[in-house]
Amino acid sequence: MQNQDIQELLEHAQAEISSISEQSRNGAINKVALKNTLENLRSVLDYAAQDIRSKLKAHIGNKVPEKVYFPYGQREDLFKQSVNRNLPNLLEHVPSIYSLVQSMQSFKSGDPWLVDLCGLTNDAKHNNLSKTEHEKSRVIYQGGMAFIEIVGEVSQVAITGNRVNGVLQDDVFIGPDGTTRISPVSGQTLIIENNKIQFHGKQIEVVPFLNACHKNLSKFADDLARELERV
Repeated sequence: MQNQDIQELLEHAQAEISSISEQSRNGAINKVALKNTLENLRSVLDYAAQDIRSKLKAHIGNKVPEKVYFPYGQREDLFKQSVNRNLPNLLEHVPSIYSLVQSMQSFKSGDPWLVDLCGLTNDAKHNNLSKTEHEKSRVIYQGGMAFIEIVGEVSQVAITGNRVNGVLQDDVFIGPDGTTRISPVSGQTLIIENNKIQFHGKQIEVVPFLNACHKNLSKFADDLARELERV
């Protein structure tokens, strides 16, 4: 059975992520709410580390540290160092759990979400609230094909005389204030607007990242609970 504290953290984080997702639609995210969400997601990892510690202590007694953190590392050697500091001899005594923890690492999975989560949380906790960048874009489709993507603010855009498979397309005009006017010709123009909010200085979009972390942590918590009962 999953640790009740972990389950409550995941449920609370899900509600926080939903709220942040709503905020993002207006082009801004509450930085304090973002910090709390990152820390709650990170706490899932450290609570899991305490559960693993309890299982490991049955094998090696007081050789395991009292205070442990979830081991992670961008490279395998850094990961092993982190395991040795926090959960020594995990591989020797509970290899199945070692493999489970290892499978989450970026050098194993090819996905850096774990390192990114820990790094972003550390920055928000010790340095400053997470800064974000708002990027607005529009993609114009004509004749069923993506014709042009407009990123950020522009003075004005005029698309005239475009043809797709020989068919003359609508004329599209975007003014300096962002208003769009379409002069219908083929009636095959579709404009999709996107509001993208990323962590400052990183190509990481906030809401999809938080959702991915929550999904990965939920699966890990379930897998870990089953494994702790089995070994």
